[in-house]
Amino acid sequence: MQRNRILPWFVSLLWPVLDRLLITSYRIKPVRTDSIISVQLRRYKGYPITLGDGSKVKAGDKIIELHLNSAWFRQRRKLSLVASRLHWEALHCFAKDLSYLAEQMVNGMFDSGVTALHGVTLLHTGTKRLGFQVMPLPTTLWKKLVRFYLTGLMQIHHPLGKERLKAMGKPLEVKGVWLSRAELLRRYAPESVKSLLDSLR
Repeated sequence: MQRNRILPWFVSLLWPVLDRLLITSYRIKPVRTDSIISVQLRRYKGYPITLGDGSKVKAGDKIIELHLNSAWFRQRRKLSLVASRLHWEALHCFAKDLSYLAEQMVNGMFDSGVTALHGVTLLHTGTKRLGFQVMPLPTTLWKKLVRFYLTGLMQIHHPLGKERLKAMGKPLEVKGVWLSRAELLRRYAPESVKSLLDSLR
């Protein structure tokens, strides 16, 4: 059975450099101090999609691309957290960051034309609890390269990354995750905004 590839130590030394280059090139910034989420505002270039709440995303729409903040995981590595504690802390911090993003949207910090939040990740299992819609990606060379790159990041930054990769019976799969602007505000906006949105339904 095929397993996740563990990078040799001398190859893994390149990953922090690649990570930093991508962060700088695409202007990816943490949501706030000690956030688990970093963001990048960009235009969607894929095929039109309809999300579970009926929201539509088409080519040219503005979206917020989500990235996991490697610094958050490096800090947790120092704390030697057990798997269960790390899992729940990650979900808690992710929810806090989404609440912050929703508040920023309400206050006009992001362009009102943003239609959705999007990410590509190996760690998609818990995202449904946060309201995300998980979608498969087509099998392409790009998907394979992204999986290889994310696996390397997981190995060097995730506190339990190498152990988890070795223990998995099959390779982790890269998937897309989506959360519409409307669903973000419904779930995570301040209570006063939620009440207003409910009254408009």
